[in-house]
Amino acid sequence: MAQTAREMPVRQDGWRPTDATLEAIIKRCVEDVEAGAARDGTREYMAGAMILGLLFVGLLTAGVDAGAAIMIPLVLFGAGALYMVTKNAPAPVARKQALDVIGGPGHLPAGYLVHPGAWSAGMAEHVAYLPESQLHAAAEMARAFPGSVDDLITFTGSIAAHIPPPRRDAPADVERRARELVHVGLPILRDYHEKYPAPKPVPAGKGKKK
Repeated sequence: MAQTAREMPVRQDGWRPTDATLEAIIKRCVEDVEAGAARDGTREYMAGAMILGLLFVGLLTAGVDAGAAIMIPLVLFGAGALYMVTKNAPAPVARKQALDVIGGPGHLPAGYLVHPGAWSAGMAEHVAYLPESQLHAAAEMARAFPGSVDDLITFTGSIAAHIPPPRRDAPADVERRARELVHVGLPILRDYHEKYPAPKPVPAGKGKKK
C-alpha cells in the first residue's frame, strides 16, 4: 500500500527548531532537486547546434549546394529537437527525495520532525507509516530528545509496544494514547539530561590568560 503524506504535527507549545545552518542545508537540497527537475535541455540544444554547424561547413567544403547544405542541418536539428521534447520532458519534482544527499529526513535532529521545511522535503513521507498517536507523542518529545528523528521514532515505538493500543481510532482515543506515551517518555528524557547535561557554552571573551 502506498504511503501518503499527512499534516505536520504541531506541538502544544508551538516550538520549532531554528538552526540557521540546517535550515540553509534543507533549503539548498530542495532547490537542487527542483533545479534538476526543471532542466529544459538547453545545454543539449547548444551542443547539437554546434555539431550541425560543423556539418554545414563540412557539406560546403565537400561541394554540396549551399541550399542543400543549409536544409540538411536544419532538418536534422528539427528532428533532434522534436525527439528531445517528446522523450526528455522535465521530470516531476521529487521533493520527498530532496534530503537523500544528507542521509534522508530520518538523520536530521529529532526537533526537525516539527519543522515545516523538513516536513515538505520528505519528512511527511518518511513518517507516513507511523500511527497517529506515536507521531504526536514523538512531536511532543522532539525538543527534549538528544538523537535523530529515526532514533526518536524508535524510542516512541518502544514505549508504545508496552502500552495497550486504543480499541477505537477516535480522535479522543488517539490523543489519550499520545499523552500516555509522553507521560512515560518525558521522565526518561529528563533523567537522561540530568545524568548527561549538555556542556555549557564558554562566555565570550573568556579564555586562557596570556
